Amino acid sequence: VAATICAVSCSSTTVVSDYDHQAQFSDYSTFAWYAAENQDPRPTMGANQIVDGRIRRALSENLIAKGYSQEAPGAADLEVTYYTSLSSQMRVYSSGWGYGWGYGPRWGFGYSYWPGWNTTSVSTYLEGTIIVDIIDHDKNQLVWRGVITSALSKKSSSEEKINQTVTRVLSD
Repeated sequence: VAATICAVSCSSTTVVSDYDHQAQFSDYSTFAWYAAENQDPRPTMGANQIVDGRIRRALSENLIAKGYSQEAPGAADLEVTYYTSLSSQMRVYSSGWGYGWGYGPRWGFGYSYWPGWNTTSVSTYLEGTIIVDIIDHDKNQLVWRGVITSALSKKSSSEEKINQTVTRVLSD
């Protein structure tokens, strides 16, 4: 479950963000954690509690570094939440070589011989995604979404990797 979280361990990282072009981000100065009604509090769902704390700290630190201050839920301009997912992906590698000779009296006609070999290998890996949503509290409307997806490594849930991931998604 901890591997679900971070996504910066491979060069196949993709970062995408989008925002409401009508939102006046200069009017926002505070943020709080989004408190969804009927939210499932079980720690086995999504990120584990340790990784959840790392993600929340990284998001808070990044938003504070951008000039926002953290407030209690309900008192802030913006509400922040995140979602994680983990999926198994497949890579297929194929390579080969060959040689040949040919004979023919004209272009397009002739005989040839072309031996060679080809090999294909298949590997699976885990890919993690973090989706960060920032919601306008008064309008209850999404104003910014950032998504980062990458292959995971054993160190993906470390504090350093999570900080790098969150910094990268918020800088896009």
